Amino acid sequence: MNRQLYIKRRESGLYQREVAEKLGIHKQTYCRKEKGEQDFTIREARMLAQIFNCTLDELFGDEKHVS
Repeated sequence: MNRQLYIKRRESGLYQREVAEKLGIHKQTYCRKEKGEQDFTIREARMLAQIFNCTLDELFGDEKHVS
């Protein structure tokens, strides 16, 4: 699971369905990606950083170094 992504999504008050719609993908696909079962594309990752107003490192970097 991408814990930082999950936290950012919850803090923003968005549901998985809403984020999936913003990315233009199915909710099930987004769920798999958030769980780490499938990778986000570069385009999707950049869009997520914009949606959550953060850097790619904050979302996908080494969790040991993210506060």
